[in-house]
Amino acid sequence: MKPLPLLLAGGVLLAALQQQLLLRRPPRLLDLVSSSASSGPAALSLRFSRPMNRASLAALSSLNPTAPHQWLGSGDALRLLLTSQQPIHSAMALVIRGRDQRGLTLPPQRWRWDPRPRLLAVVPVDQGEQLQLQQRDGRWQPLTPVLEQITAVQPLGNGTGIALTTREAEGERLWLLPLQQSALQPQTAAKPEAVQAGRLQALLPEPLIFAHLSSNRRGDLLVQWSARALGRSITSFWAEGQQSARPEQLNLEASGPMQLLPEGAALVVPEIEGLSLRNLPGKPQRRQLLPGSRDLSSFCPVSGRALLVRHWPDFRRSLELVEPGLAPRQLWLGQDAVLSSACDRGGERVWLLLSHWRNAQHTRLLELNRQGQIVRERDLSGWEVEPGVPMAYDPTRQQLLLTLRPQGHPEAQPVLIPVRDLTLQPVQKGVRQSLWLPPG
Repeated sequence: MKPLPLLLAGGVLLAALQQQLLLRRPPRLLDLVSSSASSGPAALSLRFSRPMNRASLAALSSLNPTAPHQWLGSGDALRLLLTSQQPIHSAMALVIRGRDQRGLTLPPQRWRWDPRPRLLAVVPVDQGEQLQLQQRDGRWQPLTPVLEQITAVQPLGNGTGIALTTREAEGERLWLLPLQQSALQPQTAAKPEAVQAGRLQALLPEPLIFAHLSSNRRGDLLVQWSARALGRSITSFWAEGQQSARPEQLNLEASGPMQLLPEGAALVVPEIEGLSLRNLPGKPQRRQLLPGSRDLSSFCPVSGRALLVRHWPDFRRSLELVEPGLAPRQLWLGQDAVLSSACDRGGERVWLLLSHWRNAQHTRLLELNRQGQIVRERDLSGWEVEPGVPMAYDPTRQQLLLTLRPQGHPEAQPVLIPVRDLTLQPVQKGVRQSLWLPPG
């Protein structure tokens, strides 16, 4: 039997040898996730096996087509942020190269990156309606079976699924359609993978009287709903990835639809006194109130920025930009009805869809700057806005999406509007509703 000191020395030598091997092992890319960005069209979050030299990544990595970008962060967690103001019209070839802080080289990582959202629509078909997705080549892909009527659609903010409600004889039903998609694919793949839709899953067993849906970028889902047997409204919350489990019931009283903040952890609650900001479960309880008769219109990409519609006693309305720690900034005031709005970054550019109070068919689209000055205006004569369908903004291609009906036609169409000139580009597809599906 070997003496104990010899065994201990052997163990120490083996540990030292393993440590030297690990130190000489090249760094590895452990995680790569595409995400939206508040100060640019898109971003990537990267996690490595050891702290990296950020300057070497910035110098040796590349994007094709070339796009201005910057590397942020430190250590083993870094972020690549696109900073270009040019629209992204195709997928990009991404090569990640660099060295760690010991000077060891990362093997080249080659990816195909496409951060553009996809066009999603409720399409009338024989015997009912169907949720369809436009593929990159322009063809339309059915995602659901034919349903009697689709009343609401809410993509999860992380692109992993779509919540929707359907109307049946006994009432409304709440469903989740799981999706498999990825904005990132290895360049060795023969062709980009198509979006894969799973089977519809019932989120609540009973028929509903109504349901209002909201999601955030994390993929959380908030549903305000009521069933005939209850006689009251309930607010259910499913955390990201937990849609197959029982939801958490939130004890909140609201005077209208609640909205999750895009970045997560909180929600906006309309109350009789005004709009309040509340934390989600797991955070300390908080209630911040903005008094007055206001409605949330839309969120801006920069955290804490939003557009509100204020109702005045003389029946005028105003559009306000809200920023943390500042009083609401009025951007527009008038008697027209505010149908919807959208904004870029922290509200540097704001788009406002208005309908004349006397003539609902007289609709116009305004672009405002932060000072409330009208930069561009587009008259939408000849088109009718599909009721209840909001305007959506795609920062990657810098274009708005509206669902408009040509006057005299029975069906609406998706209409793309590049913000460089606010020209209308109709998509030849009859729809009930059109919206963006976030990339996965």
